[in-house]
Amino acid sequence: MARQLAVVVQRYGSDLVGGSETLAREYAERLVGRGFEVTVYTSTARDYVTWRSEYPIGESMDGGVKIKRFAPERERDLKAFNALAEPMYGRPTSLAEERSFLEAQGPLVPGLVQALERDALLYEAILFFTYLYYPTVEGIRIAGNKAVFIPTAHDEPPLRFAMFRAVFESVRAYAFCSAPEARLVASRFDLARASQDVVGIGVDPPGAADVEEFRIQRTILRPYLLYAGRIDAGKSCDEMLRFYEAAQADIMGCPDLFLIGKLAMELPLLPRLRHLGFVSEEDKRAAMAGAELLICPSPYESLSITLLEAMSLGTPVLASSRSDVLVDHCHKSQAGLIYGNSDEFTESLRRLVLDEGLRRALGANGARYALSQFAWPAVLDRLIAQIDSVAKQGR
Repeated sequence: MARQLAVVVQRYGSDLVGGSETLAREYAERLVGRGFEVTVYTSTARDYVTWRSEYPIGESMDGGVKIKRFAPERERDLKAFNALAEPMYGRPTSLAEERSFLEAQGPLVPGLVQALERDALLYEAILFFTYLYYPTVEGIRIAGNKAVFIPTAHDEPPLRFAMFRAVFESVRAYAFCSAPEARLVASRFDLARASQDVVGIGVDPPGAADVEEFRIQRTILRPYLLYAGRIDAGKSCDEMLRFYEAAQADIMGCPDLFLIGKLAMELPLLPRLRHLGFVSEEDKRAAMAGAELLICPSPYESLSITLLEAMSLGTPVLASSRSDVLVDHCHKSQAGLIYGNSDEFTESLRRLVLDEGLRRALGANGARYALSQFAWPAVLDRLIAQIDSVAKQGR
């Protein structure tokens, strides 16, 4: 008989772009292949900004996973939310204020929590993704010792809220995305009674990437740099583009810069900048394999799936030094360079663009690192060990 497992995540779907949502889907589908019957509790929202209800309410199947979707009680007014939240980031807050933050942040899905409370006894463990959202905070209260927490935490103002201390310190099993994330959470909360491991995400051995066909389809004639992910000021894409504009003036033959992913900001009119939009997994793999390097500008990362994907394909990276996770990956892998300001961006980019031998060496280092440290069988073994740790408590 299949082992029963639940997953709680704010959004879920194969057509979504998002680190924790991608991680939740990969875990769910791959755990089905390891003998689990997985039920996902999630919202009907596709867009994390508004939480507008777009998927059908109710049950469906996808990738061997049962999905139960619940409509948010209201959409998020981002302007009103920011007016509430931003003053809270710089001063002490009351629990009442933090509760208002949680409900305004969304997705506000009390129906999900009620269903989880009815069904909790069916499952030997319940996986929760992302500490920041209502389904996690309320769901962990319901799940008790059955919770396995994948917080995808990084150093940001809400992590200091007292409301989250009760969440983090009630959990008995953690599956962290990276060692820096584990250190951050341990520095803020008392985890002495919890089982903990750095589980991360797996990468598959790279299949054939048809770089030539990708170039032909998009009339790509010059070398290019790549950014993959949500194109958003919150990911420091605006800073990346300013730095790239400055680098163009200093680097002879500076490559083009291609952006793939959902556009969530206005792009400047820069020469050699192209937005390719949302692309298939096959095209993303080809884009990464054909790039001179991948740029990772976000200071807020708990894992960086795209970085590991690029490394697995032998593509070096240029990463922000403000992210402990990105720096940790670059140091351990010796597969990329880091930057902290515009001058460092230009100098690192110059070295990578002009030195093909350096790019090849970094790329080879990255492929070894990604495929040795993040192979899916080992990742799933670590995750199942955390599931087993809470399942034993319930017996």
